[in-house]
Amino acid sequence: MANSSLDYSPSRIQRNKDVPQPTSAASASLLTGILLAFFTINPNAFPSEMAQQASIFVGLGFFGSLCFDSTRGWRNLFRTDLVCLSGLYFFSLFEFLFPQEGFNNLLTSEQTVDALYILLLGFAGLVIGRHFTILKPIPKKWLNFSTIPDQSLFRLFLISSFLGYFYLLSTVQFNVIEAMDEMLGARFSQPWSRGAYGGWKSLLYELALLRYAIPPIGGILLNRRQNFKLWQIILVILILIFTFYQGFTSGTRSIFGAYLAGFLGGYLLTLEKIRLWKIVIPLGIAGYAMLFATRHMLRFRNIGLRKYIEWGVYESVQAEEGLAVDYNLWPIGKIVDAMPNTYDFLGWEMIQVFATKPVPRVLWPGKPVELSTSIEDIVGATQMTVATTYVGEAYMLGGVIAVIVVSLIIGATSNWWTRITTQQSSGYAVAVGALGFFVAAMTMRSLAFFTTMILPIIALIFFAQIVPSLIGANKR
Repeated sequence: MANSSLDYSPSRIQRNKDVPQPTSAASASLLTGILLAFFTINPNAFPSEMAQQASIFVGLGFFGSLCFDSTRGWRNLFRTDLVCLSGLYFFSLFEFLFPQEGFNNLLTSEQTVDALYILLLGFAGLVIGRHFTILKPIPKKWLNFSTIPDQSLFRLFLISSFLGYFYLLSTVQFNVIEAMDEMLGARFSQPWSRGAYGGWKSLLYELALLRYAIPPIGGILLNRRQNFKLWQIILVILILIFTFYQGFTSGTRSIFGAYLAGFLGGYLLTLEKIRLWKIVIPLGIAGYAMLFATRHMLRFRNIGLRKYIEWGVYESVQAEEGLAVDYNLWPIGKIVDAMPNTYDFLGWEMIQVFATKPVPRVLWPGKPVELSTSIEDIVGATQMTVATTYVGEAYMLGGVIAVIVVSLIIGATSNWWTRITTQQSSGYAVAVGALGFFVAAMTMRSLAFFTTMILPIIALIFFAQIVPSLIGANKR
């Protein structure tokens, strides 16, 4: 069979025009925008004005790159590196397209200049790194899903849903209505959020990561709904609604955004006939949903969606002008200012903490849990959790050099993932590839997410290669 002898070599990839890949013109456009932003920063301007100028130049360069890439067909836009670039832009610069006068009180002009320089280096590293094809492919046998029928996807969808929500539902005696009611409360007030984890129960809690497999598989099933019975599709829709409801009411925008990215990945990658409206409409709906979530989720997560509506907070927030995401540029500026002047770079310590994050403490009671110098310590935020994108964390790791190296590695890895996951067209292979979209988006938020969020991908490969009978597939 053709699928059993897939050639993943770089030379084969370059000869195959069907494999999505960045064009030179697209990268030139984006690098031009980055360079214009880099060299036109006015240190005498207000911090928000400097950031706004950078957001415009990078945004225009990115838009131009998408136009150039689309000349090879719309499918050429379904790439992991574009998810990375979109994610980093959203988490760092997108909000500055809107007025952000409050940002002027967070950083000095000098700190803002340094933050923008480091951030733009990160963007450039991603753009350049995505052209590297030096990473070797995974052995073909591990990613050959050609023998797994689409019907297995439905069973995998049910398994992921059952295991992903098992711990959550067990705390409410498997009462779905009660669970949905609890989700309307303040974040961390739900019964499945209480207590200190670390015992054997935490292993059940970790199964919740399989929830991230639900949206991409659901997107594939809906796209190929003609292959399934009506009751199966209805069940898929109901579980998807429950999943997006859980993600939204959680108040954690990264979770909701990851669900959207996964669903879009599964849906777009399985489009048989590419039509502009089939791309624009889903992206438009998802974009509006994410903007709506960005505006409201941060406001209601500490009081809960129920009180947010009952107290009328919703109306006041809806009337506000502008849009703020996280001000991730703020901690980047503080980190660059403090390291290495006040704090030492973390180096190996950060690698060790992030790499061991998925290991349950019940299996390794003495594993490193926290960094000796946290982002919160640097910015002086003791009562809140602060994110700084992978760029800020890379700087904490080892300064400018680390930002460049990590960005190049992420860019090359995103290229590698696109190359190896677009060599097959089976629904199962697409599900694995779409989960890579979700991992890419989450990694832009924080490097700490990477080692944990790849677990669903490992689980899907495990099901297919080790226990295929569990998902209704034949063992090769």
